Amino acid sequence: MQKIAGWLLVGVLLAGLTTTAPSIVNAKQNISESVTSNSVISATAAPSVYASNRTFQKSSNNPLLWKGGNVTLTTTSVQREGVPAFEQHVIQSIVVTQGKQQYTMQTEDWEDKLLQITSIAASNSKTWIAIQAERSAGSSLILLNLETGEWKNLQDRLHQAGQKNVETITAYAWAPSEDQIAFSYGDTSRSSISIYDAQQDRLTKLPRTTNYITTSMILWQKDGTWLDYISEYPSDQFIMYRYTLASNKVKPIKKMKRQEFQEWIKLNQALRSK
Repeated sequence: MQKIAGWLLVGVLLAGLTTTAPSIVNAKQNISESVTSNSVISATAAPSVYASNRTFQKSSNNPLLWKGGNVTLTTTSVQREGVPAFEQHVIQSIVVTQGKQQYTMQTEDWEDKLLQITSIAASNSKTWIAIQAERSAGSSLILLNLETGEWKNLQDRLHQAGQKNVETITAYAWAPSEDQIAFSYGDTSRSSISIYDAQQDRLTKLPRTTNYITTSMILWQKDGTWLDYISEYPSDQFIMYRYTLASNKVKPIKKMKRQEFQEWIKLNQALRSK
């Protein structure tokens, strides 16, 4: 009986080792993956992980002139009366010049007046530029095709897709390949993120993990398989989320305090000026 009991005990132990060994391996893999993930999201590692999104530089205020490579953008303004001081000067037209090609957008008759251009960035293919313009309440994002002169207001595109409360577009970034642009939008209490494919006129809304208050920056990974964005929720608490295109899933990957968040803002600015 003692021998039988001994063999039974050995059998149980061996069975236990057989069933737990894969679990141990998986646990090690998960830990390894977690360490790898954390190692690429520190602020100092950002330039080696994320794609740059170079923006145009403003070279003149009167007239307003922006330059990016061989592309220049100028605006003409008109003065209105009977409106608050900060709304008196509105953009009448936006002129974009590339070599001998020139396109003009007449914006004076737009219901929601444009007050000033705040940033401009070209897609990786140099086919499109994104023009972020400040309005009396919030900002708009306009895409212009440098080959055809076709332009799209992404707020209008969102409304066509049934999106509501699109008061402002706060952050945007072109993908490192293809003419896709990720951008955040919403109102003062709620933020959403979408990706717009300018060539296919396709809008993809990213899934949400919580009700973000604001989203201040979007960063594409260098090969374009995923992107990170930093959102605030609840107030004064910041989390970096990662969206993977292949799986269409979002997961939180890093919490940060305001001081670290400010470091990411500086790095984002550096990536946009490389």
